[in-house]
Amino acid sequence: MKIGEECGIFGGYAYNNPIAPYIKEGLFMLQHRGQESAGVCCGDSVLSLYKEQGLVSTALRGELIDEISGYFGIGHVRYSTQGNSDKLHAQPYLLNFLNETVAISHNGNIGKAVSMMKELELNGEVFTTSSDTEMIIKKVIKELCSAPSTWDLVEVGKILQQNFSGGAWSILVALPERVFAYRDPLGYRPLFLCEAKEGIFLASEDSAFQNLTINKVFEIQAGQAVEVSKNGYRIERFHEKIETKQCVFEHIYFSRPDSNVFGRNVYLSRVELGKTLAKQNKTNADIVVPVMDSGLASSIGYSQESGIPLQIGLLRNHWVGRTFIQPRQKDREKSVRQKLIPIKSVIENQRIILVDDSLVRGTTSKILVKMIREAGAKEIHFKIASPMIVNTCGWGVDIPDKEQLIAEKYSKEQQIADFIGADSVEFIHLQGLKQYFGQSGWCYNCFERNSCGL
Repeated sequence: MKIGEECGIFGGYAYNNPIAPYIKEGLFMLQHRGQESAGVCCGDSVLSLYKEQGLVSTALRGELIDEISGYFGIGHVRYSTQGNSDKLHAQPYLLNFLNETVAISHNGNIGKAVSMMKELELNGEVFTTSSDTEMIIKKVIKELCSAPSTWDLVEVGKILQQNFSGGAWSILVALPERVFAYRDPLGYRPLFLCEAKEGIFLASEDSAFQNLTINKVFEIQAGQAVEVSKNGYRIERFHEKIETKQCVFEHIYFSRPDSNVFGRNVYLSRVELGKTLAKQNKTNADIVVPVMDSGLASSIGYSQESGIPLQIGLLRNHWVGRTFIQPRQKDREKSVRQKLIPIKSVIENQRIILVDDSLVRGTTSKILVKMIREAGAKEIHFKIASPMIVNTCGWGVDIPDKEQLIAEKYSKEQQIADFIGADSVEFIHLQGLKQYFGQSGWCYNCFERNSCGL
């Protein structure tokens, strides 16, 4: 539950009204993907940028959104995996080139961004940020050297593939009276298109469209590009089909439970993972308690499979954001006590199955277990509905350096249990995860010690 992932994107073309309010609403639905900053870039022949640190509701105030004109636009909510946490690094990025404007929003990560930025700098390019997203759009401009209004959808896609192969990128590009969208050939991050009464929209998750009058929603396939204009939309393939590496953490944690990502409903996936976890090893206990809200669906599955009743033994304070998405560890630790409050009358003298989706550093879990002990729990058996995280990620998941991973310090489950103060700890087996999702087509890099990574 202490992981960060870079960003949510939303954009498109609105038929009869300015697009900014639609983008704000879409970003609000994607707030779980990033809480550091929010931004919109809207216009028709000329684009204007508005971005600020903070949540969507504060960064994109109602009176501001109401004043933004233009039927085309893109937006972004950010969690930083590359670049600093400040307004300068908020997205979208807007550039002026040959008397025209172009903007970009990016969900993912380019592993070789630092070396590529250095190479571009040695050739005279100047960067205002340390973000891979700025580097992407400046690389495209350098390759094309033509006004954005003349750019070709597939040509831009091929430039992205040739220069950022192996990286993770679901990208929106705003141009004069057009929006381009790209999903990388390996398909690490999701991307969806919605045909609605209000217009044509693109987003990281299909749940972002729920307040629109929907005609059709579908997932953009890996290696596909989309062009949205006043004439509608067209989809082109800029790279042939290859075996995908869809990020399994989209289902384990990142995506909203009501989203349908990579052809599966996220909530149902989490319930099934809980059932799989319960089948692994029978543990005698009185109640199943979810770590709210991240472990709720998996705990439902665990309870259904084990027959142990589910109880809400931890009350969540919804005014505290997701702890994983705060950049500093000390802020995450403080947030645990603010966010999750044990219900003593439910927990006292009970043998508890505590269920969560992931265990990364273990430091905040240690605080949580201590809180439950203080509330009078007799036993605490921590069940994790994902395998042990043993590797870092180069594709947009802010899994810490290996030395910060609890699995790097303790290789056995009982050692981890001793560290966090639980009676036992059990992770779902990697093979069980693969049996559910599939042996191929998914990225399991963070669970495999011998993975070659990038």
